[in-house]
Amino acid sequence: MCFKNSAASFCAAYNTVVVNAQRQNDSHKHQRHAIYATETFGLLLIAFLLLALTLIRYWHFIHWSVR
Repeated sequence: MCFKNSAASFCAAYNTVVVNAQRQNDSHKHQRHAIYATETFGLLLIAFLLLALTLIRYWHFIHWSVR
């Protein structure tokens, strides 16, 4: 808190910087969400491909072990 008159201008300038920084952070939230969604999709795609390749490679053994 700023109670002195000499520090009032400093506090006002500081608060302006903080408010501007928060506004900039809010504008990046949508962009970050898109990046996280893309990363998640990529990881799921890799996991699906590994599962598919594993099933294709060992299908013969999996098929006979079920019997």
